[in-house]
Amino acid sequence: MSDYSFETIEQMLLKCVLEGREPELGFRLRGAEYMIIAYTDRCSFQRCADEAGANASGERYFATLRELYAAPQIDGCSLKELWSEANDFYCFDFEP
Repeated sequence: MSDYSFETIEQMLLKCVLEGREPELGFRLRGAEYMIIAYTDRCSFQRCADEAGANASGERYFATLRELYAAPQIDGCSLKELWSEANDFYCFDFEP
């Protein structure tokens, strides 16, 4: 089970955006590494490259973090469906 609810992460990301930053949240899910980046007018989601430098997805953009959370993602499932499996969170802008 994830140590952080999506709502908690969303609040931390939005607080950083309000402070003028563009926070990058990394986490692991089902053995792969993912990243969410929050901007003032949108957010992005991507699967990061693996150790061999392959399997990166490129960024997908969403109007809001809520839209990102509910939408089917790169691997076909939404974060809403899988969030409980997310772990190893890191972000330089705050301590998750």
